[in-house]
Amino acid sequence: MDLNGLKPEKVFRFFSEISKIPRGSGNTSAIAEYCMDFAQKRGLDSFRDGYGNVMIFKGGSSGYENSEPVILQGHLDMVCEKRADCAKDMERDCVDVLVDGEYIRADGTTLGGDDGIAVAYILALLDDGGISHPPIEALFTADEEIGLMGANALDASRLKGRRLINIDSEEEGVITVSCAGAVRSRCILPVSCEDVPENMSAKRLTASGFVGGHSGIDIDKGRKNAAMQLAEFLYELSGKIDLRIVSFHSGGRLNAIPRDAEAVICISPQSEGEFQDCLAAFNEQLHAVCAESEPDAGIRAENAPPQSRCADKIGSGAVISAVVLAPSGVSAISPDIPFLVQTSSNLGLVSLENGTLELGFMVRSNTEDGKAKTARRLRCLVEHFGGSIELQGNYPAWKYKKLSPLRDIMTETYRQMYGSQPEVCAIHAGLECGILSEKIAGADMASIGPNMKNVHTPDERLEIKSVQRCWDYLLRVLENLK
Repeated sequence: MDLNGLKPEKVFRFFSEISKIPRGSGNTSAIAEYCMDFAQKRGLDSFRDGYGNVMIFKGGSSGYENSEPVILQGHLDMVCEKRADCAKDMERDCVDVLVDGEYIRADGTTLGGDDGIAVAYILALLDDGGISHPPIEALFTADEEIGLMGANALDASRLKGRRLINIDSEEEGVITVSCAGAVRSRCILPVSCEDVPENMSAKRLTASGFVGGHSGIDIDKGRKNAAMQLAEFLYELSGKIDLRIVSFHSGGRLNAIPRDAEAVICISPQSEGEFQDCLAAFNEQLHAVCAESEPDAGIRAENAPPQSRCADKIGSGAVISAVVLAPSGVSAISPDIPFLVQTSSNLGLVSLENGTLELGFMVRSNTEDGKAKTARRLRCLVEHFGGSIELQGNYPAWKYKKLSPLRDIMTETYRQMYGSQPEVCAIHAGLECGILSEKIAGADMASIGPNMKNVHTPDERLEIKSVQRCWDYLLRVLENLK
């Protein structure tokens, strides 16, 4: 984890330090304590609320003492995903950061650049006495990745600033000024079961090699959902042979498109030939569609130990149908903003065990109506199969403001530095700005960040030179916020 020599040096030093702290969603106590200890050592006022959100306050530099405060905001948690061959326990083990050419990445796991780079930027600013800036109110929120839970629980009354820069975007030169709202749904469906018929043996099916990605910003990139592909294969197979499903598992992170899935099924030995033919044909078709984007994607089969219980014929059909029919992907494009996904859903969890099928979705929309319609589709699907649905973590979209002095200053600063206009845009992903705009009356907000790729996957990368350029830009913006 040697990031020595990378610039900006102080930013990468703090990034290296926080990478040693396990900080997956729901496990942010240690990183919150680190931030509080950081503030105490430097004599900065700080506060940690009951949920684990942290605020640190620093007065303005010389000449900025009486300026309006600016809130700098990022989140403490990261998505913890790892490769199948990675032995790390991400609840307890650190992230091993590597320099890989022009990028940094992690060895076998997600990097945590989302949103560790925001934490590193803000700590570096608070630690440096030579930077020109207004009074800073640093806000580090917990559990953003599982539904913006920390922001939802936040009491913002301690924050006096009405200008907020969120550092949770992933493309340099882009100023984000609007984002989607979202709601998570947990669907529970009963599955009728029986003892495995005597004439059947077990097969383990594994769908792997899929790229996956962020369930918001990558949902329109055509990447296949491993759970959906496995269900599609089972649907094709069930039309040719008699089968029973023992188990089905995929995903777990609703904000990540599943990269792999596994099912155990039972078939009769007499169906072996048809099974192999169907598998080969499905993989051939999949490869033809995904040859360039996901060349390693496919489904493989192996013999599994004998099983005692399985879904019966009707239950097996219900499991397959429920997953195949699940609304997952883009459902609406914005009529107002070119190429912007307006509404989508992601099937991020499938779990079949002991007669219960659980499906988990992240529903996103830049309109409340879009969220409501998708939730209604899910409710209809679940009720058709005699199940129940629970909606959790509902948070609002961040609406575009026609008048934004902060946006104007940030746009002009970028033009002065680089001689071109930044892209001012809306995104189809969740940012805490939606919630914070409701908690901080009259707040003027914008979101920026350096170049990151493949967030929420073990292929996550953070561009080194972009970190420097974004740092320089942030410092100039603060200097211009008199």
